Amino acid sequence: MRLADPHVARRALLLLPALTTLSWPSRSTASTYVDPLFGRLRNRYILFRPGETMFEAARMVDSNPINKNVADRGLTSQGMQQVERSVEKLRDLRASGLPEGPIAPRIFYDNGARATQTADIVARDLNVPRRDVEPEFRWLEARGLGALDGTDLKSATLRLRALDALDVDNGPEPSDDGTPSDSINEVFSRMRNTVAKIESVTGGDDFLIVGGDATVLSVFAAAACGVDLREHSRFTLPPGQFWDLRELVRDWKAGTFEPREVGFPTDEEAKRGREALAEIGPHLFAETEAGSCLCCGCSR
Repeated sequence: MRLADPHVARRALLLLPALTTLSWPSRSTASTYVDPLFGRLRNRYILFRPGETMFEAARMVDSNPINKNVADRGLTSQGMQQVERSVEKLRDLRASGLPEGPIAPRIFYDNGARATQTADIVARDLNVPRRDVEPEFRWLEARGLGALDGTDLKSATLRLRALDALDVDNGPEPSDDGTPSDSINEVFSRMRNTVAKIESVTGGDDFLIVGGDATVLSVFAAAACGVDLREHSRFTLPPGQFWDLRELVRDWKAGTFEPREVGFPTDEEAKRGREALAEIGPHLFAETEAGSCLCCGCSR
């Protein structure tokens, strides 16, 4: 590595290893590799998927980060209810007084609308003080799906699973609107930075992680279980649900893990969802593929 400034501070040099992003190994070794960080986590993690979003209700892919802060692309009323039901389960665990039950956690969340709205509900219902609710501006971001943005969510999910099963460096076709085309390796590398940040400064605490989408959390879960990242989709959470990571790893090692059933809106439900999006207005569809078909009437 060459440094442009030969007089760079010694402290900066010492920090370089900590700032280096690690990637998952190539396909030939991924099935046997366990990242040292995820093999010795000191904190307890709750992995929480945002509730159903407006675009998920319309069964459409919405992954361009340029749109992620638009509040109208956030949770549906059903999505909010999903989060509230899961928070009730967390509250019951805490009230049980069991050693394994989570206490009021610190919350790290992607700063997009869907994760922010989810984190706000969790913090409100668990009485988490604002100082313990921290946004993450990049590392927990949803996977960019390139040319799949704006297409049918179910078909795109099946396409992605086929790509991911072949190699962790596979990504969807690039797009013309600037939507990133992320591989699982890229999602892992970003997410790992958040975990490393937490693990480097504290131990023995409870953290609730609200990812930008389900993939951020399924990759986190696979890494913690020591599973080939090409198989991350088996840990996919339905909207508004969570994994208690310690319990998940314990169940996986004991052979008692049971995947969650993740469904998709029916054609009739998706039609209603698209009508709801169209009523919000054209500002949702101006710049990117996600939602643009609602303006021209195509079915993509």
